[in-house]
Amino acid sequence: MTAVVWIRRSLREYDNTALVEASKEHEELIPFYVVDDDYFSNAELGYPRVKFWHDSLVELKEGMKEEGKDLIVRKGRPIEQLKNIVEETDPDEVYYNRDYSPYSKKRDSRAEEELEVPVNSFKDIVMFEKEEILTNSGTPYKVYSYYAKKWFDKKKRRPGKPEDYTVPELGSDEIPSVNDLGYEKPEEMNWYWNPGREGGKKRLEEFKDKIWNYDENRDYAWKDSTSKLSPHLKFGTVSIREVFWEAERIKARKPDMDAEGIKTWQEELAWRDFYFQVMWNFPYCVEKPFLEQYEDLEWRSKEEASEEWERFIEGRTGYPFVDAGMRQLKEEGWMHNRLRMVVTSFACKDLWLDWKDIHSYFKRMFVDAELSAMIGGIQWAYSIGTDAQPYFRVFNPRSQSESYDPDGEYIREYVPELEDVPDKYIHNPQKMPKTAQHDADCIVGEDYPEPIVDHDDCRKEAVSRFEKVREDEDD
Repeated sequence: MTAVVWIRRSLREYDNTALVEASKEHEELIPFYVVDDDYFSNAELGYPRVKFWHDSLVELKEGMKEEGKDLIVRKGRPIEQLKNIVEETDPDEVYYNRDYSPYSKKRDSRAEEELEVPVNSFKDIVMFEKEEILTNSGTPYKVYSYYAKKWFDKKKRRPGKPEDYTVPELGSDEIPSVNDLGYEKPEEMNWYWNPGREGGKKRLEEFKDKIWNYDENRDYAWKDSTSKLSPHLKFGTVSIREVFWEAERIKARKPDMDAEGIKTWQEELAWRDFYFQVMWNFPYCVEKPFLEQYEDLEWRSKEEASEEWERFIEGRTGYPFVDAGMRQLKEEGWMHNRLRMVVTSFACKDLWLDWKDIHSYFKRMFVDAELSAMIGGIQWAYSIGTDAQPYFRVFNPRSQSESYDPDGEYIREYVPELEDVPDKYIHNPQKMPKTAQHDADCIVGEDYPEPIVDHDDCRKEAVSRFEKVREDEDD
C-alpha cells in the first residue's frame, strides 16, 4: 500500500504528523512537495522569507536522500500537480497537515473535493486549533488571558517519529534558486540565519540557558535573550510540540529553580495558537479590523504620506529607538519584539499610516512573517484588534527607549551616526548643544534628522480620532 504525503510548511521528517500517521498504515510513502506557482505569483514575499524557505526545503530533500529516501518536488499549481502524482502512482490515500490562512483553506478544500482518492488531514503546526479551546458558553475566545489558562491546562501531544518507510523512484523537479524565483539579496542585508532542521535544533540548544531568565530579559532590546525560533516554527523545521516539551524537560532537570522564565516563553507558543484560532474563527480580520467599530477610521496611505512613509521605513524619523528597529529589520529581516510594538505603535499613533500598508511592508521584510501573528500584532498595536492595546494608551518612543535600551546599546548598533552621542542625549539627540554635536560628529538636521513629528501633539490627535469614531458609533 502506498500513500502520498503532501508536505507544505512542515519542512522536517521528525514529528511531521502527516508523515508519522501515514507511516503507521503504509510501508511505501511518497513525500511530495509542490513549489506553488500561484503563491509565488500572487503573495507578497521578500528575500528573507523566500531564502529561509528555500534553504530549509533544500536541506530536507538532501537529508532524505542521504537516508535512501527522497522528497519528490514538482513545480506548478498544487492541485494540478497532486492530480498528476495520484494518476502517476495510484496511491491508496493522500495525507497532509492542515493550515489555516484563507489561501490554504481554499486550496485544501479543493484538494479534498477534486482528488479521486481518500484525503486525510492532521493538526500539526499548532498545539490546539480551530475550536478546540472555547469559552464556557461555547464561543471562540477573543481575550488571550482566558484562552491561555485553558491552553496550559489542556493535555498536549508529545512529538512522534515516523516508522520505517520506503520511497519509490520518481521524477523530481529541481528546486528553483532564490534568484530564479525573482528575489535578490538586498545590499544592506546581513544574512545570519541558519535555516533548516539543523539550524532549528541549534537555535533551540542555544536558547536553553537563556530560557530561565526569559521573563526578566525578553523586553530589553540590547540583550540577545529571545529564542529567534519564530522562522523555524513558521516553516516547520522544528515543531511546536518538540520545543514545548524540550522546555518542560529543562524545567524537570532543575525542579528547585524558579521556572517563571520557562512559563513566560511557553506563553509565546500559546499566543501563536491564539492568533491562529482568531484567524480561523474570525477570517474577516485578515482584511478588516477585528474591532469592526473602527472600520471607519480614515488612515493615510503610503502614497498620501509619502515623505513620512519613506522616512519611517528607512529609519530616519528622528526617534532613535524607532529608527534602530526599522534599520534592524532591513539589515536582518527580523526585529526584536519590543521594537515591533514600538515601531507599529509609532506608525499608527504618530504617523497615522494605514495598517494594511504596514502589514504589506512587514510581509516582505520579516523572515518569520506569519499571517495570523502579524495581523494580530499589528492590529493590537493599532488598537483595532482582539485583546488590543487600548486606543488611549500610546507608546512614547523616547520613554520606551529609556526603559528598554537605557544605555543606548541597541540604538548605537543600528544607528551608527549616533555612536558617539553621550548617554544623556542618546534617546533625544536633538537636545544636544552644538558643541556636543560637533564633539559627537553628529550634527542634528544633517547627520541625523530632526523629529519627523511632535509625539505629544500626535498622541492627542490620535486619541481624538479614535474617540470621534466611537462617538459616531454610539450615535
